[in-house]
Amino acid sequence: MQNKTRKTLKVHFLNRGYDTDYGVKKVDVISNSICEFTTKPLAEIRSPFGLGGSLVAEYEGKEWVCDLD
Repeated sequence: MQNKTRKTLKVHFLNRGYDTDYGVKKVDVISNSICEFTTKPLAEIRSPFGLGGSLVAEYEGKEWVCDLD
């Protein structure tokens, strides 16, 4: 039996367009990559909002941020 460790991140969820802060939530990581334009780390994450699907978070120097705008 394989022991698969679930990867998680603490991500700060914002909607900068409406200046709304949804706080920090622990989420499952689907995959990691690097933005080809900014070279910042990216993470595809599972949405914590009960709608299913995935979102993208970007590492902004001190924390992972997902802008819902």
